[in-house]
Amino acid sequence: MKERISTEMLKQRIGARIRKLGESGIFISGSFVRTDRKCGNPSCRCADGGKKHPCCLLTSKVKGKTKAVYVPVDMQDEVSGWVVEYRKIRRLLKEIDSLSERIIKQHVSVRRAVSKNLRLQSRLRRTS
Repeated sequence: MKERISTEMLKQRIGARIRKLGESGIFISGSFVRTDRKCGNPSCRCADGGKKHPCCLLTSKVKGKTKAVYVPVDMQDEVSGWVVEYRKIRRLLKEIDSLSERIIKQHVSVRRAVSKNLRLQSRLRRTS
C-alpha cells in the first residue's frame, strides 16, 4: 500500500508536474518509425528487388485505422523529438491523475474516520 502523504504535499507534487507541463515544447502524438520503401522510379535499383530507400513515417490511429505521414529527411530529428515530448507529457498527465485520485481517496477515508469518531463520542456522552 502507498505511504500516507498529506493532501497539501500531494497538491504540491501536482503543482510541480503542472509546471513541468508548462515547460513542454512542440509535441505530436504517434510513433516515429524508420523503414525502407520503394521510391516509385521504375529504373531504380529498388524496383528490381534491390536495396530499398530508408524513410521515416509518423504513424497514429484515426478512427481505428493506422494513418502514416511521411517525414522528410531534414525533419526526422525534430519530429522524433516531438514524439518523445508527447510521451513525457502523457506520463506527467498520468502522474497528475494518480495524485489527484489519491487526494480524493484520502478525503473519503478522513471523512469516514471523522464521522465514526463523532458517532462514538455521541454514544459515550449518552451513556455517561
